[in-house]
Amino acid sequence: MKLINILIVGLLQQTTTTALQLPSSTEITRRTAVSNLIASSTAAVASSSLIYPQSAMADELTVSSNAITLNSQNKKAFPLASFGLQIYNDDTAYKLTLTALEVGYRNFFASVLAGNQKGFARAIKDSGIPRDELYICGTVLSNRVNGEEAAYKKTAQGCLENMQAFSAGNIDKLDMIMLDYPGPNDESVRGQWKAFEEMKTNNLVDDLAVSNFSPAQLDAILVNPSATKPTVNQLPFSVAFHPRDILEYNAKRGVHVQSWSPLSRVLGRYGTDLASIGKNYGKSAAQVGLRWIVQSGASFCTQSKSKSHFEEDLKVFDFELTSEEMKRIAQLAA
Repeated sequence: MKLINILIVGLLQQTTTTALQLPSSTEITRRTAVSNLIASSTAAVASSSLIYPQSAMADELTVSSNAITLNSQNKKAFPLASFGLQIYNDDTAYKLTLTALEVGYRNFFASVLAGNQKGFARAIKDSGIPRDELYICGTVLSNRVNGEEAAYKKTAQGCLENMQAFSAGNIDKLDMIMLDYPGPNDESVRGQWKAFEEMKTNNLVDDLAVSNFSPAQLDAILVNPSATKPTVNQLPFSVAFHPRDILEYNAKRGVHVQSWSPLSRVLGRYGTDLASIGKNYGKSAAQVGLRWIVQSGASFCTQSKSKSHFEEDLKVFDFELTSEEMKRIAQLAA
């Protein structure tokens, strides 16, 4: 179940109060970010305080088996298991989306970074599954520009490009739009958010979300009491990487954490331990790793090119790890 998603685990600094900043002078994707950061990720993880994350669901989040209600109180539930499209062509995206739909996925993360939103959208149209049964998230990449007005314009352009791409499948409204990365400073973040709020006001999206945001960057938005609160912060979070307070600082602000790297560096390092626990439930190492994320209070965005792996990743809502097992798993990366 190898992830194609290019990893930037180690992006978080040694304290969660440090901003998660990426270079703004060059094109940033998860592929290029890894070149800059993977060399120092091992040291960063080793020096971080890795603890057993307490259940950190915010007051606004109500767990309902395999889905939650986000802080927006959107009537459409947010499924805890999401299929995230990776970097491949539109035809591949089309086929994999249909496979994911067939096995039961209803939450989809179609990032602009993958470059295949049109193929995804066509699959949604051809599947025949009612749109109101699906939760669809697009993304905008606008972290390269500096200043509120420039960030606003770049983000607004990205919102428009999302709608143009998704129109290939007659998708005229999204359930969520997410910032792939924060801008270089508070003013830029607020410009990004202004464009998102306009998209919501124009009834083109219901929920607004962020990715790779630190507490300070969340607060750049929340300092305005009338601002729309981010619903989700997509972060690297897994058995292998769970820094102190990563769930807590988001929950304190009413924000749900979704892992964009749920199995990165997990199976190769801790697969034997996870498989041993899984024997108690008839589950695989991967399923135990994903279940640990869910029981910690987060959700996950995973991917595969195998139908059997698609099915495997969904079958994590019919068992529960004990508190001792949760602690044992968390301590693996200590």
